[in-house]
Amino acid sequence: MGAPSRRRPVSRPKAKKRKPDYIMGPVPRDVFSLSSPEPPGPAARSLPELERLEFLVANPDLYEVAEQVFPTRTPGTRGRRPAYPPFIYLILLASVSIFETAEMACANLQHEHMWKTVREAVREHCGDAAADDLPETGPQRHHWHDFRPKMLDALDELREASRDAWINQALAQGLLAQKRRGSLVRPHRSQVITGDGTVARPASDQTEEFTTDEKTDELKRHRVDPDATIQLEGGDREIYGNKIVVFSVRGECSPHSRIILNVDTARHQSEKLDPDRQEEAEVAVRLATEIRVRAPGPHTVVYDKAWRGVHRARLIRAGFLVFTRQYDGLKPQPLKKYRYEATDCTHHVYAAEGRACERLLTVEGKTLYNPIPVREVEHRNGEETRFYHVLEMPCRNGPHVERIPVYETREDRSLDPRTKRMRFNRAEHLRIIPPATAAGNRLIGFRQDSESGFSTLDETHRLRRIPAYGADGALLIYIGYAWAKNSVALGIDRRTR
Repeated sequence: MGAPSRRRPVSRPKAKKRKPDYIMGPVPRDVFSLSSPEPPGPAARSLPELERLEFLVANPDLYEVAEQVFPTRTPGTRGRRPAYPPFIYLILLASVSIFETAEMACANLQHEHMWKTVREAVREHCGDAAADDLPETGPQRHHWHDFRPKMLDALDELREASRDAWINQALAQGLLAQKRRGSLVRPHRSQVITGDGTVARPASDQTEEFTTDEKTDELKRHRVDPDATIQLEGGDREIYGNKIVVFSVRGECSPHSRIILNVDTARHQSEKLDPDRQEEAEVAVRLATEIRVRAPGPHTVVYDKAWRGVHRARLIRAGFLVFTRQYDGLKPQPLKKYRYEATDCTHHVYAAEGRACERLLTVEGKTLYNPIPVREVEHRNGEETRFYHVLEMPCRNGPHVERIPVYETREDRSLDPRTKRMRFNRAEHLRIIPPATAAGNRLIGFRQDSESGFSTLDETHRLRRIPAYGADGALLIYIGYAWAKNSVALGIDRRTR
């Protein structure tokens, strides 16, 4: 596999947005105008490392997943038996995100009090025999280095088994309920799944295996992450690392209630260097779909602008109400011309900035797109999920009520015989919940809140770097981080109940 680009990460000034050659009318007061803002929740208290470890080892799902992915070796089986049972290594993996590094995690687990905490939890969940069979002290670094390759070999199975356990935990805690809580426009916080991607920095920013010292001409060898590339984060900041895509859900006004539901890496190397590559948007669609299959219900999924119309259309058909910000630079598209014979009036309706607007001309001759008030959002289930806006079109002769689809219809997907392309990319130009509304701003706030999990990930590890190389190594560390975070949510929920 070739070395990544030698360019160093830099910060670029944000490009100035081009002003549109039209005017947008004021946002009307309609169904998306929420009467009250989201209430602020209580501040989350800081948790000491020992308490986090206690929550971790008290999670019964951790032992079940470890046994499922790494079954205990039976007597007479060929090969050396690991010094510790598999669940200890899964505890150690999650402890890396509690104590910053694998070295510190091993050092803490060798402490008499810490190891006693682990053994008592093993006794409770696995029985006296399992606890008595444990060595007198916790694992050392060489034990971790011996077992880590086995975890990487079974990474797919570990990710899938962990995902299923996390989703079941969310359901058990009352999140992702199958019956709607709230409304289509204002979904309950516990039914909003937020997703995002982050760039996990590897242990070193070195991009070349060999360099020459300028003073001594000595040839130096460096360890280079084989999968890391320079990627943009926040639209303008270049970071060298591996992209990780994560989805989570949390309770309303409940500190430490966030549960990570699904995670995977998105590789950005060229297809020649990495045949298994899958870019962020496609990875995010796959992860959201995996959640939907295991937790069906009237859920809203929120992501950033990496999702375009083709991605949103697939998720809407699967049953999600999808919300993202509007992509910059989209030109208004004609939807339909309404002609009313009884009142002798005509209205030209366009899709502009995510919603249906009437196209008008100002006295100065400029084009004005006036947003049409939406009185209701309708939802239909069937072979494919469908959403509609009930418009109340203002008119000098009295308002006209029209119903337009805000999902990709079969007619939209049909090919135009002239261009050989899809007739209309409706999901690209229309939003079920338009971004420039109070309802849209509420959901944007949920996604920003989910980004605090990435900040915690960076701050959890020394020098804000993942202590691993390669996309698989970064994913393994994040799976351990998710186990530590979800175990806190489980422990806090048990105490609250």
